[in-house]
Amino acid sequence: MTTYEKHLQQSTLLMRILGWALALGLISLLFIYPPGFLWGTHPESFPNIGPAHPPSPYQALHPYLYMLVAMYVAFGILLIRGAKDPRRNVALFDFGILSSVLHALVMAFQSFYYPNEHAHLWADIPVLFAMTILMWIWHPDRKQGPSPA
Repeated sequence: MTTYEKHLQQSTLLMRILGWALALGLISLLFIYPPGFLWGTHPESFPNIGPAHPPSPYQALHPYLYMLVAMYVAFGILLIRGAKDPRRNVALFDFGILSSVLHALVMAFQSFYYPNEHAHLWADIPVLFAMTILMWIWHPDRKQGPSPA
């Protein structure tokens, strides 16, 4: 097996793991992580992660939570499907890298500007940068091989 073929196998594995983590793991995490579906409230047993989010007219269920979950679940499903041929689905890697960096930068700025967003500095932002680094390392185009037919 060539180095390129091994790299593509690792790209495939990353796409499957990341895809399932986003598609199923993200939804599961919302039931485990208290500020998930209880966005804007902090149970007494949960560590103080900064001021609570502003109250929502939807009993703490902020609309943007559902938008973010929908986007990342869709991305996860596409990664799982694209794992069949990572070389032909290289745009998923490009989208994952670019969108994660931009999302993390926006959240980093907001976490310094809005005091109730500090939790993003130790939760979402490091995860997004870790995802970016993994997708950069195992990007199918990082190793040279035959171009797709």
